[in-house]
Amino acid sequence: AGFLRHAKTNFIRMQAAWDRADANDIREFTTPEMYGELKMQLTERGAAANHTEVVSIEAELLGIETTQHEYLASVRFHGMIREAQNAPAEPFSEVWVLSKQVSGNQGWLLAGLQQA
Repeated sequence: AGFLRHAKTNFIRMQAAWDRADANDIREFTTPEMYGELKMQLTERGAAANHTEVVSIEAELLGIETTQHEYLASVRFHGMIREAQNAPAEPFSEVWVLSKQVSGNQGWLLAGLQQA
């Protein structure tokens, strides 16, 4: 329960960082590979404003895998999201792959995401 609560908090924080185009904040929560992809998307977006309001969010742990060097957790986020001011909220569903090194003190990082 604590893991999923923290995951939901990070989801909301990442959405806010994306809206602000805050690459430094995004870097803190992503693997280097994922950061590179998101940074490229931010560059392509340019100065266009982005607004995301997470109206409701649920998280479901789909599974955890352990490799020699990392843990991988798949989390499905779903709920209602508003992507324009004064627009109606719409359902969303996406799966995030979170990774954490087996050794070390680093927390869970976003390693991949897929719209469900």
